[in-house]
Amino acid sequence: MDKKTLLEEYVDGNLYGKELNDFHNEIDNDPELYHDAELSMEINEAIRDKSFQELRAQLAEQNNQFTASSSLLNIQKDLFRTWHIAAASFALILVVGGLWYILSNKTFSTERIVSKYYKPAHPIMQVRSVEINSDEAFKEAFQFYQQNDFKNALKYFNALENQITARFYSGICYIELEQFNEAIQSFEYVINDKDNLFVEQAEWYMGLIYLMNNQKTDAVAQFDKISNSESYYSNQAKEILKYLN
Repeated sequence: MDKKTLLEEYVDGNLYGKELNDFHNEIDNDPELYHDAELSMEINEAIRDKSFQELRAQLAEQNNQFTASSSLLNIQKDLFRTWHIAAASFALILVVGGLWYILSNKTFSTERIVSKYYKPAHPIMQVRSVEINSDEAFKEAFQFYQQNDFKNALKYFNALENQITARFYSGICYIELEQFNEAIQSFEYVINDKDNLFVEQAEWYMGLIYLMNNQKTDAVAQFDKISNSESYYSNQAKEILKYLN
């Protein structure tokens, strides 16, 4: 089925088993579909909101007050019921339309963007020939890194501070430890060196750091730079800019 139908089935709770798992995997890799799914769920929740239940209860109570035995009153009752349905339907259309406009035009929060796009860099176990003498230190560092023990990994990476690989991964460790200024310094060292394989990644992580640190202006400038380059992260940077703008 197409994405629109699939989304409707998801919101209505008609996906099960493999179909549901496949849909979750798809929205994890499709920010636009993720946004549409969340938007649809929020609207559904709003429709079921207590205010609608209260409105229906009030109208029903007023309707009961018109109970009578005569034909004339019965006709009035039928007319009231018809008005009730029409008015409630019209109110629902207005509210849902307003919710759709408001929610579809709101930007992603920085937390949601970061959670969608940030992943720690994968560890590597092979290093350049100039770093062979420090191979044992790297092994220790990456062992801690793989265990998500970023504090101890950082100690080993910092002991090799003049080596690009160590500087790059120390930046990741600083991010995980929420030491953003130190992370920026590590990535700037990598970027300024220029002659290494980590430049594009370092630029990407700097943009994410700015988001984590609520530096939106710097984040926009960084992702704009990446989006206009031939970087591997160019398309993802463009997606983030749409959310930020």
